[in-house]
Amino acid sequence: MTRGSFVTVTRPLEGVACVTLDRPERMNALSMAVSRDVLATLEGVAEDTSVGAVVLTGAGRGFCAGGDVKEMEANRGKTLAERKDDLALMHRIPRVIAEMPQVAVAAVNGAAYGAGFAMAITCDIVLAGEGARFGTAFLKQGLVSDFGLSYQLTQLAGPAVARQVIFTDRVLSATDAQRLGLVSAVHPAEALLVESFKIAEQIARWPGEARAGMKRLLRQAETADHATMLDREAAVQGRLIVSEAHAEAVDAFNIRPANSRETKSERPET
Repeated sequence: MTRGSFVTVTRPLEGVACVTLDRPERMNALSMAVSRDVLATLEGVAEDTSVGAVVLTGAGRGFCAGGDVKEMEANRGKTLAERKDDLALMHRIPRVIAEMPQVAVAAVNGAAYGAGFAMAITCDIVLAGEGARFGTAFLKQGLVSDFGLSYQLTQLAGPAVARQVIFTDRVLSATDAQRLGLVSAVHPAEALLVESFKIAEQIARWPGEARAGMKRLLRQAETADHATMLDREAAVQGRLIVSEAHAEAVDAFNIRPANSRETKSERPET
């Protein structure tokens, strides 16, 4: 286990890193110190080629309560330039999650508000405990969304839902979030990490270059047209089809016993 001031990293399974925001007394709220620790940790994991999937979760009762409101009060004396610099650093967190070659799995164990909401749904797969809650909380503080929440919420749930959730400050339950397409699955709280590790382990087994390429294509597909994605898929496929990993996979398939392969004639009639 690796422990920072506000983040711990464990390796529960081969190829899997679990990054835990570890400030439970403040519901893992993001002060600048916490943000620096989270950013440095994620950047380090992103560079680790032995990691294929990352599980992101929070210690205690919450995933992440968003920005640290107490620090907001203390920061009133900062200049506009200093505030912009702070936000630029914090915004590197969702960028790293989106761009890291590993697949990021959010295990939302409790409250995910504001930046915490955005951080969760920036992950490639979002799993939630039955007690998870998602909320925006920006407008009540006289602020607009940050951490890319306006983009992610619109992409995943659609413009109408994004507007309704943000303008009414609606708090979503885990089942609400699943129904809106923000969460892939809801699990009992005690099973959340086990299920998250299970899916992360499966993902981590895939060849690294193919997994990273697939993640990149899916991200690009959010804003590209069909023709563009055909070209991009062809470019990536052209590299991978001559790779050693692909050759090994083809060889492994072709040397399997014939009776281990399901053929159309062997499938039960429906």
